[in-house]
Amino acid sequence: MTMAAEARKPPSMALQVADRIRNAIILAEFDLGEALSEDSLAAAMGISRTPVREALRLLQTEGLVTVVPKSGTFVFNPVEDDIVELCEFRVMLEVRAATLALRRAAPETLASLLAAMAEMADARQRGDMRLYGKADMAFHLSFLDHCGNRYLSHAYSMILGRVSALRTHLAFLTKGDPNRSFADHERIVGIFERGDDAALPEILDRHILRTRENYVEALAERTRAARNTGGRSDHIRRKLGMAYPV
Repeated sequence: MTMAAEARKPPSMALQVADRIRNAIILAEFDLGEALSEDSLAAAMGISRTPVREALRLLQTEGLVTVVPKSGTFVFNPVEDDIVELCEFRVMLEVRAATLALRRAAPETLASLLAAMAEMADARQRGDMRLYGKADMAFHLSFLDHCGNRYLSHAYSMILGRVSALRTHLAFLTKGDPNRSFADHERIVGIFERGDDAALPEILDRHILRTRENYVEALAERTRAARNTGGRSDHIRRKLGMAYPV
């Protein structure tokens, strides 16, 4: 089979299942630490356990689920150290990617940033934190999309699921956001408009590390959240946003 033909192949069932579960985790339809039953997931989707098992293995490599021997599979459940280390890693990747994007593709990056800002402004006006989080993610991905370094982009893709999920699960609990976050984004847009790469690292570093502190505080506030799925197929189907089996 040629590479072109390979690229046109539809995604495997396992990849489709992984996408469904990943989206459910990122959109906070599954809670952090929630148990995921292979049998219940398979029944909810109307498929066998094999693609579900393969999908969960894939999500495990992305850090979105944790397999505990003799206990089962669970949505990842971060502790404070996880959040601290993840945000520090984000700083390393995003600051470098943003600097490269400003130097190599400033107009294209600026267009992406402005589009994300418009969506954030709309979400902010409507009080829709999920939409705001999605637009916020698009804003930060603009740096990786235009940095011109596939290794940086690949490294970020490995943490993207966890970053997106934490934003959805914890951002709405933080104090002072999204107003403070929105103001930071406006400053970053201004830096791209001026082409001022000297000012970029400090503000982006401060922005991400403040996110770290917000998330650590939010994590402490949500420790009382329930961690049981309830075990019913129709319950899981609703969480996956499914009306019918795959």
